[in-house]
Amino acid sequence: MKQKILIVEDSLTIRRMLTQAIAQQTGLEIDAFDTLEGARHCRGEEYVVALVDLTLPDAPRGEAVNELLARGLPVVILTADISEDKRAAWLETGVLDYVMKDSRHSLQYAVSLVHRLYLNQSIEVLVVDDSRTSRHRTMAQLRKQLLQVHEASHAREAMAMLEQHPDIRLALVDYYMPDIDGISLVRMLRERYSKQQLAIIGISVSDKRGLSARYLKQGANDFLNQPFEPEELQCRVSHNLEALEQFNSIQESANRDYLTGLYNRRYWFNEGQKWFEEHQRQQTPLALCVLDVDHFKQVNDHWGHAIGDQLLCHLTRLLTQFFPDAMIARFGGEEFAMMVPHCTVPVLIKRLEGLRQQLRQQPLSPETPLFVRASYGVISVGRISMDEALSVADRLLYQAKNTGRDKIVSQETAI
Repeated sequence: MKQKILIVEDSLTIRRMLTQAIAQQTGLEIDAFDTLEGARHCRGEEYVVALVDLTLPDAPRGEAVNELLARGLPVVILTADISEDKRAAWLETGVLDYVMKDSRHSLQYAVSLVHRLYLNQSIEVLVVDDSRTSRHRTMAQLRKQLLQVHEASHAREAMAMLEQHPDIRLALVDYYMPDIDGISLVRMLRERYSKQQLAIIGISVSDKRGLSARYLKQGANDFLNQPFEPEELQCRVSHNLEALEQFNSIQESANRDYLTGLYNRRYWFNEGQKWFEEHQRQQTPLALCVLDVDHFKQVNDHWGHAIGDQLLCHLTRLLTQFFPDAMIARFGGEEFAMMVPHCTVPVLIKRLEGLRQQLRQQPLSPETPLFVRASYGVISVGRISMDEALSVADRLLYQAKNTGRDKIVSQETAI
């Protein structure tokens, strides 16, 4: 993904406001200039998008826009005033959008647009339309938004495309198709994908009354009459993608431990059951480990709870470093659990020994010479249930606690 933004704006105030706001919201690197000549020095750079003032001191008639479009850059115009005729003419040249420099809200729209375009680079969408001309026109407008676009001309092809590309997040579905109509396809899609998994926008040139309502009642998120303005398509697509992202963000927060960022106990049990069933069905090895920080209460009592929290985060960083393939959760307090796929107990013990050695050698910080010690219970999951496996792993963990701590106990090494 491209990581840089270009701003060409002669107003120092607006240039600074955009630079600071975009950097704060996106973390992207920004090249900002007050003239077209300045922007020419970055000819070899690749940018997500260029925000370009329509009237610059050395390019008073939009020459900067044309030059940057010729370089293949997505361009958003910045302007204090634009007539309807000029708006249409600039959009015809391939300009992605325009932003009025008349209010703080307008500039915030520019910042949100940049962020949207940056995220769009990794988002896949599907256009389902039997008309090749209409389909390709819609696809071209979506590609201008930097989306990865797939196409299908009928329902069967659309279903196959979604199977082949499971990361598709948005489908635009035309009404008229040779096999079944778009509303029937929406109904089929909703049997497989929720609104939180796949956003659907119905589209049609039909003037049938109630068509948009029928789309929405069958599960579409939105509807657009064709032909539509590029700006309207962009806004509808952006709003639907943002709704998906907001839901996923809320869901992700609900699944994560607030302190460490690891999965929480509830998610680990729900998702872990699927791991269990999958590995038992395929008869592939799956190892489970429950671990508990030794003498954690003493750490909190002696060093304070803030240092105790830092210690748990320090352990988390090393766990994710040593076990990038595992599903790791903080069960609560100082107790953690993880499932490691395609891993036997001897292999897991060897990897845990590497972790133990690293914990012994790496203090919490140079200023805090505190080392993590933990006890581990390890089991190989066979045909038993997840609850049974956890119960066994817990018993092994407490055997490690009761026989000296700072050790790994498995069924093979248990007393």
